[in-house]
Amino acid sequence: VSMGKKKGGGSASSLMGVAYIILSLVLDGVTAGFQKRLKAETAKAGVKPKPYDFMFWTNLYMCLTAMVISGGLGEVGTGLAYCAGNPEILEKIIKFAICSAVGQSFIFYTIANFDPLILSTVTTTRKIFSVLLSIFLKGHTLSLTGWTGIAMACSGILSEMHAKMSGKAKAH
Repeated sequence: VSMGKKKGGGSASSLMGVAYIILSLVLDGVTAGFQKRLKAETAKAGVKPKPYDFMFWTNLYMCLTAMVISGGLGEVGTGLAYCAGNPEILEKIIKFAICSAVGQSFIFYTIANFDPLILSTVTTTRKIFSVLLSIFLKGHTLSLTGWTGIAMACSGILSEMHAKMSGKAKAH
């Protein structure tokens, strides 16, 4: 989805976008494997991981990582100065944090109670709908390659659903 007005320079941006998508897919795979192993290890110990345990520890380490990086880059003071100079941004930050916490609650519930494939399907579906909402509600445009990507993602989700449904039908 392009929100920029100017043309040109798209190949470097597209290449960077593809690199980010590949990195995201790799990290999704690593995370899914880690989650599966963590759930298996906790099951051996007789403990069922709870969604808010996952959420707390993930957010704690993300916060510590962000603080170290922003401190190392010298951005803490700049960020605090910006918030102090623009107090209206605090309301937006609080709304964003609440929406993020609600969304994370659903994601971490899915992590704790279902397998990684279900989580991947849920998050991919959410991303597709986010892009479609952006296109239809905000008037953003998408190239033929973008539409092809959405079609491929939808096809993948539909094929997973079909495989799951046909597997259940044979089991009965």
